[in-house]
Amino acid sequence: MSGIETNDKAKILVVDDRPENLLAMDKLLKPLGAEIHKVDSGEKALSEVLAHHFAVILLDVQMPGMDGFETATLLHSNKQTANIPIIFVTAINKDHNYVAKGYQSGAVDYLPKPIVPEILLGKVNVFLQLEAQRLELEQVTKELRWISRKNKLLLDCAGEGIVGVDKEGKITFINPTACELLGGVEEAFLDQHISPFLFDADSGETAQDQWQRSDIYRECLEKGGTIKQSTELINLGQGRFPAEFNIAAIVNSRNSVQGAVFVFQDITERKKMEDQLLRMAKYDSLTGLANRTLFREFLQSSMDRSDRYHNNTAVMFLDLDHFKEINDQLGHDAGDQLLSSVAHRLEGCIRKVDIIARLGGDEFAVVLDDVKNPEDTRTVANKILNALREPHDLGGSSRNVGTSIGIAFYPENGGDIDGLIKAADEAMYAAKNEGRNDFRFYSDLKQ
Repeated sequence: MSGIETNDKAKILVVDDRPENLLAMDKLLKPLGAEIHKVDSGEKALSEVLAHHFAVILLDVQMPGMDGFETATLLHSNKQTANIPIIFVTAINKDHNYVAKGYQSGAVDYLPKPIVPEILLGKVNVFLQLEAQRLELEQVTKELRWISRKNKLLLDCAGEGIVGVDKEGKITFINPTACELLGGVEEAFLDQHISPFLFDADSGETAQDQWQRSDIYRECLEKGGTIKQSTELINLGQGRFPAEFNIAAIVNSRNSVQGAVFVFQDITERKKMEDQLLRMAKYDSLTGLANRTLFREFLQSSMDRSDRYHNNTAVMFLDLDHFKEINDQLGHDAGDQLLSSVAHRLEGCIRKVDIIARLGGDEFAVVLDDVKNPEDTRTVANKILNALREPHDLGGSSRNVGTSIGIAFYPENGGDIDGLIKAADEAMYAAKNEGRNDFRFYSDLKQ
């Protein structure tokens, strides 16, 4: 059979924190024949778009944690995901400013709840048709790439590394890009076995032995098929680098395998971009501290460890005293400098196994992991108060700022994340109401 068959279907991503809404949207979209992916948070949506190409995203606006606007902004700010069409699905405020905020975040349209099926299908179908054209073009490109003989492949894929091997795995031709990526010149590669660029000699097993057992050898050189992988290749001078490659068997007119063609590219920059996007979803852009999402993930992990090892987890909630007055007097730039200065000092007050997060505005939180003696938290709280007591340099001006701290323990003061956060928050407000620049334990509030 000529050509490469594909089961690729247009993909739609539905993001909604309510399971019943995801189920309803799946049912409404089913007549379109697309592949429906469903996730229940903005964080999971960011992860999903790194693994799949979506024709359109249906994004709920109101979600706990990262809402629809934040999710759309992060997607729009990264060039890898910036062009995915986003349709906001919302049952709330429809005034001009609200709608404008959505479009500024990167949305192309709004769908109000309750959903009218005909409108939903009509709008989504436009993007599916565009995706179908893209997939058709991609399929034609694949067919041309794999049907073309080896010399034409070299010309068509000059920007990618291309290596041809015989049925034994020895290199028969290699293009300049492949020479550069693998670290050598053409003469040094020809007639050499491909395996040292794919496998390290490990535990007494040679690279060629690993080659004989590999999916590449079995699927391409034994079965005459094709394979696509993301893995690491080896530059003999510089070591491993992340790569994505396609391998296709070269088959003659009698359906006999004569060798294979490797087409590969270095994806180091793409991996950096993916890491950057994931970091944007977990860390506060101003201070570099963990954000609310990472704070909750770390807190849950710490609570799980406390259950396992019968220790305590401590949560501190911090609210800066009189921050608003400083921000109003000196401006937002000075306010940002102050927040960054506070974050830097806080980082010097905890162990590496603990975490500090900025929850928003002038609110911070600390998770002390594996607390064997609850009184140790008193030492940390005093250390924080002392660290923040010195004036902060705000570019020509100097200001003092204190903080009110609330402390709660798991499992004593709360059996889950929300209960523990509520306890720490109440303790923090008690500290603020009783004079500020001090700390209170939630356990003491009930005495």
